[in-house]
Amino acid sequence: MISSEVAKRYAVGLFELAQEKNMIDTIADEMRSIAVVCNQDKTLLNFLAAPQIRDQDKEEVVKAVFAKRVSKPVGRFLDIIIEKRRSQFLVEIAEAFNDLVLESQGFLKTRVETAIELSEKEAKALQDKLEKKTGKKILMSRAVKPQILGGMIVYLGSQIIDKSIRHDLRILRDRLLDLKVH
Repeated sequence: MISSEVAKRYAVGLFELAQEKNMIDTIADEMRSIAVVCNQDKTLLNFLAAPQIRDQDKEEVVKAVFAKRVSKPVGRFLDIIIEKRRSQFLVEIAEAFNDLVLESQGFLKTRVETAIELSEKEAKALQDKLEKKTGKKILMSRAVKPQILGGMIVYLGSQIIDKSIRHDLRILRDRLLDLKVH
């Protein structure tokens, strides 16, 4: 939870800089590339996250790996991430930045969890309803989670809509436990 808040805060700062410099697409591409490199080579991310390694050494490695791949604003941003000891959140920051870019273009990433697989018709109907509700184009990912028993949980941006049977049973249990019997 803390990592997502940190990532969001830094992503917002980078996004505002990208808007100011009119470099949203360029910086978005660079941040995606950084995330790909970090995901492919976990040793780099582990190196950046290691507290026993000096910041100067981290900056040298980052410059060696990314200097020719990123613009000056992103290079400076990477320096700040290292100075503030937030480099372990680099992938999450890149993902949060990408979410902000998509949102600025009218898209909203949504995850839907159901107990059983939705048919394509059901998924399309749900997507259409969510688009109508939000006024944005929905980029929906789906996951099957049998533990929710039935219904669905929709993660719509920062909003969670829990219409699962598991959730309803928990509410019922809590209400029954709160009853005073005399």
